[in-house]
Amino acid sequence: MINENALRDALLALVEHEKSTYLMASSLVAELAALRETVRGLDPTFAEVLEQKRLAVAQENAPLERSVIRTYDEILHRLKSGEVC
Repeated sequence: MINENALRDALLALVEHEKSTYLMASSLVAELAALRETVRGLDPTFAEVLEQKRLAVAQENAPLERSVIRTYDEILHRLKSGEVC
């Protein structure tokens, strides 16, 4: 039997967390964009160097990113299939 109060509390906690995560990510993206544009104005080689660094970081982080996404996909699948109530 599903406890509706517990379910509501869990959903509220998830939404509050998601809201906090969104606000943090939004703030971080704005700050990074401002920093990127500042450096771009100071260094004409910046775009080229930035692209090289992006590729290196993406390759380094790829295994962890795949693992995290796979975990989320598994949780979503279990929830959608009704395996987890």
